[in-house]
Amino acid sequence: MAKQVLLAADDPALVPGLPNLLHTLGYEPTMTASAADAIARLAGGRYDLCIVDVGLPSGEGAAVILKARASRPAVTALALSAEGSVAGAVEALRAGAADVVAKPFHASAIEEALRRVTASTPEGGSRGRRTPGVAIIGDHPAMRLVLDRVEQIADADASVLVRGETGTGKEVVARLIHGASARRARPFVAVNLAAIPASLAEAELFGCVAGGLAGADRARTGRMAAADGGTLFFDEIGDLPRSVQAKLLRVLQERAITPVGASAPIPVDVRVIAATQRDLAAMVADGRFREDLYYRLDVLPIEIPPLRARRDDIPALAEHFRDEINAREGRRVPGFALDVMQRLSHYDWPGNVRELQNLVERLVVVAANRMVVMGDLPCHLRTEVVDLEAVGLDLPAGGVDLAILLAEIEERMIIEALQRAAGNRDRAAALLRLSRGTLIEKLRRKMVA
Repeated sequence: MAKQVLLAADDPALVPGLPNLLHTLGYEPTMTASAADAIARLAGGRYDLCIVDVGLPSGEGAAVILKARASRPAVTALALSAEGSVAGAVEALRAGAADVVAKPFHASAIEEALRRVTASTPEGGSRGRRTPGVAIIGDHPAMRLVLDRVEQIADADASVLVRGETGTGKEVVARLIHGASARRARPFVAVNLAAIPASLAEAELFGCVAGGLAGADRARTGRMAAADGGTLFFDEIGDLPRSVQAKLLRVLQERAITPVGASAPIPVDVRVIAATQRDLAAMVADGRFREDLYYRLDVLPIEIPPLRARRDDIPALAEHFRDEINAREGRRVPGFALDVMQRLSHYDWPGNVRELQNLVERLVVVAANRMVVMGDLPCHLRTEVVDLEAVGLDLPAGGVDLAILLAEIEERMIIEALQRAAGNRDRAAALLRLSRGTLIEKLRRKMVA
């Protein structure tokens, strides 16, 4: 049974050539020149693949890709972009495209891209695998700077150092750089250095010949060789053992690896993108990280802002995750109540985008087919956010005794809660998000004092 492909393009150069090519490759294409029609078809049909021309008017190509990702099940999106347009490639990948093919293209380029983004047809079915693309949502100026930087450096071969707190999307940005580069047809290999024991790090990265290590009865291909021609992503480069740092530096300088136990180096062509949430400069200063390796990696730096620094993007991110999780879990949650969205937008998100995504998944599963309301939020998010400027809590010029101030604020809040609750301690405790026993203990201590 032919795989169903939705082809959204209004470029006359693609019609009828591309539909005919897809037929010869075993696909059944449905052609549309309208983004609105493509989105409607994705909502009502079952497609194995969506091929989208990013050049559709007014950025609508990206909207089609986003809809494909939010379909149930998710539809893999392959983007077509003007040759040499890194910006077009970044736009498509940012929306969640699995791959990008430059126009004009040879038939072999489409065939190779289809091979990369679709899985082998399982017996009895023809569904493509879920897209590996990850959308980057939001238009805050801080994130726009990151995307502009990606466009600037994607086609370079120099090393990149991505800095950012946990959960900000460092690997997503690394994949975006790879996908927009000339290396995108080659492997992207991610290595979580924090998960590799120090004793195995060298063999894991550079490989090992048979007998090169105790218990190594056969040769092992290292991650760098696996990424040959493509991109190697080091997650948490600060966890790389000091003993291996010198060897990595030599590899980057000589573009060759020597597997453990081998006598001759093997050439490799790899672009390195490293990521860290640590202060590598401080690690250099106290001797935990080699200075020469640090400068070798920090050729093209990118700083990803924490979510609290781009709060305006939180509603769009939350809605995007809601759409994806609705589709994946078969839910019909229509949205978030206004006070819920306000609370999400004021929270500091120490776990950043990953924490928000995990929370939205929980909320969608719990709400099932209704609006997400305040009662669905975990306790730490149901607590009202206090605007310190509004209540006049400024630090006096002469300083303040913080312990006394906090005790006074606590006493004032307890008194006000009891007044609002007409003396009912259960209701007062609820207003203060305390247990009844905790409130009684606080009152007892104040009476003793």
